[in-house]
Parts: sequence; structure tokens; C-alpha cells
Amino acid sequence: MSARPFFKMMWLAAILALGACSQESKVATDPPGPAEQSESSSHSADPTTDLTATPIETTVSIQKIFLDTKELKTPTPAMLMNELPYVPVQPVFKSLGMNIGWDPEEQLLTLQDSEKTITLFIGENEAEVNELRFPLQAAAEEIDGTLQVPLHLVQDATGAAVYWDPYTSEVSIITRKFMNENNISRADLDEAIHEYLEDAAAKQKDSQSTESVEPQIEKKPKPPVDLKKLDGMYAGFRSDMGGYECGGMCWDFYTFLPKKKVFIGLPANGGPETIDCKKEECLTYSISNGQLKLSTGESLPIEKSEKGSLVINEISLDHVEPVSSDMNLNDTYTYLGYSGLIGITPAANSWRYTLTLRTDGTFELSGLSLGSLTVTGDISTHASQTGKEEQGTYEIQNNTITMISDNGKLHRTLFFLHNSDVKDIQIGLRNYYVD
Repeated sequence: MSARPFFKMMWLAAILALGACSQESKVATDPPGPAEQSESSSHSADPTTDLTATPIETTVSIQKIFLDTKELKTPTPAMLMNELPYVPVQPVFKSLGMNIGWDPEEQLLTLQDSEKTITLFIGENEAEVNELRFPLQAAAEEIDGTLQVPLHLVQDATGAAVYWDPYTSEVSIITRKFMNENNISRADLDEAIHEYLEDAAAKQKDSQSTESVEPQIEKKPKPPVDLKKLDGMYAGFRSDMGGYECGGMCWDFYTFLPKKKVFIGLPANGGPETIDCKKEECLTYSISNGQLKLSTGESLPIEKSEKGSLVINEISLDHVEPVSSDMNLNDTYTYLGYSGLIGITPAANSWRYTLTLRTDGTFELSGLSLGSLTVTGDISTHASQTGKEEQGTYEIQNNTITMISDNGKLHRTLFFLHNSDVKDIQIGLRNYYVD
């Protein structure tokens, strides 16, 4: 799983306060509810029809729901019905602080908070808000025993901003509290998100037109994880909203080794194949009752998700696959980061670095020095690196990239592809991608 779509949204939130961002960020918007129509008499048509992705089946599961900066886990997935996103009522509205009433005999749903009461009947394309009727884009539905409503009702009921990204199959809900705390306006979000969608649509069109020309690496289906036979490295990301820990997006790594040993974190000398438990701190572990129990005495929740992925400490992790020996890289990659909220937090900063990797084994790096590729804690180093440029040669073996600059500086760190995509790579603790 790539962190790209989710991180770019967080990066946008960090720098929008200054209005200095032309960054192509995040997901699609739904029309305003009755409470907002008085503030804005006009609004663009539903973007799920304005910006069309690849044709979708009548009813399919939506990959994820994000609430502010965190993924919202739901017992049943959100659904896409006739290209309109639906969300499950109970987990979503409960997380947003609304009281939920359900009359199964009348098939009547009631949503209530201190400001409004919303009622609607299953199968009807209208709802009442404080006794005033307004239309729904589609009727609420009961799907596999779970009540689901059109995504725009979340906005109508709570005032949150709701977005649907057809390119990653993800829903994002941004609460009014989050926007207020981070000094982000709805208009800023809508504008940047619209730009992202237009850019994503153009890139998809370009990708489809060149698909027959450019060689593609075959993407093998991922087998479901077996908690009794964990082997190799697993990687996943978590958000760092303030940007103070790791520049906006933190990466967690777990490498499971023979004899019930695990190494947690980034290996010191490259990929998982370089780990030496005689020199690095490997822990013994056991798994029981949904807990990963470590020899330090610490326990972390562990499970296999419905889709078969490994989840540790509520972070979804993908298996890191060895890099093919015949892989060719010939692109310029971008890495984004930030610290603090620009215009709000003193000494806040944001940055964009580029790395060019060529098929002849040479590289060019701008914006930071070779040695800072895996920097984590000291975010202040980014401000001092913005004028640096380096070039040299590189070599990739298994999951280790070795880079030697023209001045003789050598650096080895972890390397792998996200989703077998040569345009979306991980180098150390940073996710670089072709923008």
C-alpha cells in the first residue's frame, strides 16, 4: 500500500493556512446540505460525475474511510452503488458524535445532535432536517444487514467536509473541529482537491494511452498473511499530523526472522537481508490472544484484516518483496515533507525534494544531502538542506540500495517498490514517487 494519496492530504493541511500551496492534493467533494446552501447559492455539480474514473461495477466495496487523520475501522465496508459512495450509518455517525435512532418497523432512521434532527425512511429520496424537507442524491439502503446512506448525508448532518477519491477508492471526512483547529477553510480544501482530481484524471488518461508502449512490471496477487508463519519484512505508514516526528508520514517496519525473532524498525545497513541479530537488537516474540508479545515485556495488538493483510498496533502493513534483478529505473521522483502548520506554528517549514535515478546506474539528488535520506527525529535538518545537490552512482540488490556520491560519500539503506510500481519507491524512511 502506498502512502501517497493520504500523505499528500496531510501535507496540504499543513501548508494551506498560508495559502502558499499549489500542491495537487486529495479526494472529491459532495454538494452542500441545507445548512450550507444559505452561505453559498452556487456549487459545482457532483464531482463523482464531473471527473470520471475507470468504469465501476454497480455495487463494490470502498477500500477505506478516513476521519480527519485516522482510518475509521468499520465492521462492514462502505459501498459504491451506481458510482455513488455510501457509508455505514452506525460507526460513522457515532464517531461524529450523533445520536442514532432506528425504528425497524417503520424503517425510519433518526440522526440527532444539539443543533439538528434528521429523519429519513429507507427507500425514499427525501429527508427532513428540523422538519424541513430536502432531496437526497439517492435513497438510504440496507445492504447485507447494514444500513448505509449516501456520503453527502454526513456533510448535511454534521457540517463536515466529505470527499470521495475514485482513484484510490477511499472516503475522507474532515470535521469542522479539525478545520478550525488547523485554520483550513472549506473553500481551500475544495479547490485543492478539485485540482488533485483533475490531475489524477489526466494522469490516468496518459497512463492508459501509453500502457501498450511502456513495459509494466507484473503485479502478483498478494497471498493472505498467516500469523503462524510470519516471515520477512512488513511495512506500513501512520500519519504525523504536526510533522514533528518524521515530517508528516511515519513508517513502521517489522522483520520476522527464524527462531521466533523479530527486528523492529529500519535496518542499519540496508534491506531485511542485511539484519544481523548479533549486531542489531532482535527480539523474541510470541503471538496469542491477538497480541504480539515481545521479549521486552511489551505487547502490541496484531491481527489479519478482512483482506488478508497484517495489522500491528492498528497499522496496516504490506509484505516487502525483493526487487527483481531486471528492474530498470529511469525517472525523477519527488518526496514531500513538512514541520508545523505554516502561518500558525513558529518556525514551521515545508519541503519538496527530487531524486533522479537513471538506467545507467547514475543519480542526481536535490534538496538534501545523501546522508540525510533516512533522517527521522531532527526535522530542523530539512531547512538547512534545501540548497544541496549531489550526484553519483547507485546499485540495488535485493532490498538494499547503495549510493556513492562523486565526492566518495557512501550510503546504504532500505529500498523497495510499493505495489510493484517502479514509479512509487521507498528509500529508507521516505516514500518517493513520480509526480
